[in-house]
Amino acid sequence: MTEIICGSKKYDNISLDKLVDSFDIITRHNMLLPDMGYGKRYADFQICNKHVAQHYENKTSAKDLFEDYTGKKISMQHMERVHEFFNTSKTDFIHYGDRNNFQCLSRAIQKYKIDHTFRADKSLMKIGLSHVAQCVEDEIKPFLIGYSLKIEDLTNHKYTNHKDLYDGHDHEGEVELLKKLHNAGLIDATLCLIKDESVVSLSDEIEPTEEGMRIIDDNLR
Repeated sequence: MTEIICGSKKYDNISLDKLVDSFDIITRHNMLLPDMGYGKRYADFQICNKHVAQHYENKTSAKDLFEDYTGKKISMQHMERVHEFFNTSKTDFIHYGDRNNFQCLSRAIQKYKIDHTFRADKSLMKIGLSHVAQCVEDEIKPFLIGYSLKIEDLTNHKYTNHKDLYDGHDHEGEVELLKKLHNAGLIDATLCLIKDESVVSLSDEIEPTEEGMRIIDDNLR
């Protein structure tokens, strides 16, 4: 079984739908929905932070969602889709706790002797790493797509339009940790190298794997 975990980096010039839908298991986060550039199939797992998990449990109306996320500058149209998704989806919604599975990732770093230190002043892990951590602990090697491998890409987001990064996250440290996990062979982040260009090309932040390149060739070339 192959699993792909979708980030939410914005792509305007290339479609990743075929590639994402080719995997056995699709995992998305928070309010990234089907047919938003990361596959047309419903996700098998929707990983949520505590705020989105509460809205899912409460089946919050589109109007209240829109008002609650005003600072994120998410459109009302998208919130209407999110509300419908909350009410009709058969996806398995997962919330890993208030710290987004931080302890799980800490155990994995210690077990595999990854040279990484978490900043005490920025200890709230971002939601994107929570399921990655669980896969690593469960000895499942996931493919990642749409994760930023350089800090300047972090504000280029698929459904939010704000440019302010939350100060409680160690954004730069988490970008570097993803690279370390890839280099250790615990995850495959090759697909995160795909550039937003109509002709397929890759950036060079990490060394791509043969399997990752095969997936790109089979689905994008």
